[in-house]
Amino acid sequence: MRLAFFPTLLLVALTGVRVLGVRLGWWRAILVAWLGLATVGITLSRLREDGEPPILWVIAAGIVAMLAWAGLFELVSSSRSDPVRRGSANPLQAVRDSLARGRRATEIGLIATRFGLNRFGRRRSSEPRGATTGRALRGALQRAGGVYVKLGQFLSTRPDLVSNEIAEELEDLQQRAAPVAQPLIHQVMVDELGPEVDDLFARFNAEPVAAASIAQVHRAELADGRRVAVKVQRPDVARGIRLDLDILLRLADRLERRTQWAFELRLSDATEGFADSVMDELDFQTEARNLLAVSEAVRNHPRFVVPRPVAELSRTRVLVMDWIDGAPLTEAAPGLPEAERYELARALLRCLLDQILVVGTFHADPHPGNLYLTEDGRIALIDCGAVGRLTPTQRMALQTALAAIAAQDAAALRDALRSMTTASRDIDETLLERALGNVLVNQLGPGATPGSEFVTALMELTREFGLALEPVVAGALRALASIQSTLELLAPDFDLLGETKAYGQDLMNPLWSPAERSPRQELEAALPAMLPTLTTLPRRLLRIVESAERNEMELGVRLFRSDRDRRFVDVVVAQVVGTIAAAAVGVIGGLLIIGASSRIETDSGRILQAGGVGCVGIAVLALLSTLVTSLRRQRERP
Repeated sequence: MRLAFFPTLLLVALTGVRVLGVRLGWWRAILVAWLGLATVGITLSRLREDGEPPILWVIAAGIVAMLAWAGLFELVSSSRSDPVRRGSANPLQAVRDSLARGRRATEIGLIATRFGLNRFGRRRSSEPRGATTGRALRGALQRAGGVYVKLGQFLSTRPDLVSNEIAEELEDLQQRAAPVAQPLIHQVMVDELGPEVDDLFARFNAEPVAAASIAQVHRAELADGRRVAVKVQRPDVARGIRLDLDILLRLADRLERRTQWAFELRLSDATEGFADSVMDELDFQTEARNLLAVSEAVRNHPRFVVPRPVAELSRTRVLVMDWIDGAPLTEAAPGLPEAERYELARALLRCLLDQILVVGTFHADPHPGNLYLTEDGRIALIDCGAVGRLTPTQRMALQTALAAIAAQDAAALRDALRSMTTASRDIDETLLERALGNVLVNQLGPGATPGSEFVTALMELTREFGLALEPVVAGALRALASIQSTLELLAPDFDLLGETKAYGQDLMNPLWSPAERSPRQELEAALPAMLPTLTTLPRRLLRIVESAERNEMELGVRLFRSDRDRRFVDVVVAQVVGTIAAAAVGVIGGLLIIGASSRIETDSGRILQAGGVGCVGIAVLALLSTLVTSLRRQRERP
């Protein structure tokens, strides 16, 4: 038995890695196999008093024990590339993180149950709707605190994810944060800038001028006399945020597997977009780059200013940037003349639309707290932790949508929406075009008063047809929704949609009037929608011609219409093959047991019997696993 130990160890390691499918390096696989064999060997030796157990018994039971040890290894030493779910390299720290996640998840679950939200996670549950649900969700998120308040604020500007009643309730969410003690803030600055940090500043105000959940801002002056704002991250805040985001991502994945409404909304994609945005806010070096990018994006708008970072003093948890004298726009604007306020609102809208549709780099969180009115009458854009970047294709799609809305062209608007969204089910293009036409007529037709109701109706329609917006496009719409309240406060009679259409006229300059138009005017009006196809058509034709010349033309036929259908067939085939293989192993085991019954007193008979029992055991485990998997998928199917 001792001579066969090392070959047996390698056999169990190889079999465990290949058959059980665990993701382990080879040295970990050998370690886990050794632990499994040692556990089984000690256990069987204690149970059998007449000598060493048969080798086949040890191998079969060792593979099962290896699975248990592999699961423990995955728990304590897994490391993922995802910055949100990344594990710790220290096994003890990984265990502590896992326990902390379990405690926090239990707390969140109890809060959800207390506010009656757990029912939306049940199979066959309906989509959350109504003001009552909105109040319950607001209370639960406020009680959970931290990232969950940010989540509520994020959802309040995403009418494509939640109903209008819920969005209105979530607008009242407020995040309160007490200032951090000065010694703790000073320690963060020492860790990031070095022990000589005090020599870098001629003056540093210990009292923060602003405090938020992630960081707080102090006023200071550099040694050269430059006035700066110093943004310092709260100690240990990153760990708590990663923990909460990990729980949110797991919850979104679970809801998307179990419920139809979460599947159609692509909830996990939206949650990942939110998590990425929050993670970007934790890296102040990213924010320093964002400040430069937004500053470049508004360079053609002299009425806007963005603080410039001090690159040599900016680190992951400390950001030093220009100090801007001013007051929050919503506080300073009421004292201005009405005409000045309307012009400010118009300039703010056009600046943001330029960032989104022309430059492609935009401030993704322009809520009232991030807009300041300076002493010289300019608007300062601060807190650039979240910045969106649109590709030329995405900008063109948004421009096409704007042109279609202005021309009230339902077909063009449908095509623009389809290029910016992902469908969770088959879409009837004719029905979608008809529904969009109804929205355009009802919201923008004669006698209608254009306003935010149009955007709400449009987002309701995308949700009804199972269309999920691309995250960055949703971020652009979120930015526009964020400034709506500011625009209404500046100028209560501000026509958001009318000004947007006027901007579109200046940007693309077609003849928008749907009245009688000449063929040339019709072509000019249709050109924005046709341009994406026209620009890619020559390249596509060239590829087709080259493939034909090389005799490489292929015709692909899809047997299944969607990825979901293909995944379902893959699962069914895998279960059938696994069931047949397990049954074959069970039959072989039964034959071995029958063959050993006539010579059970001999060593070879006992070996055959042990092999047969092992085969039957493996077959039973495999069949039970297939059965449990089938039942679970049946229950979790939306």
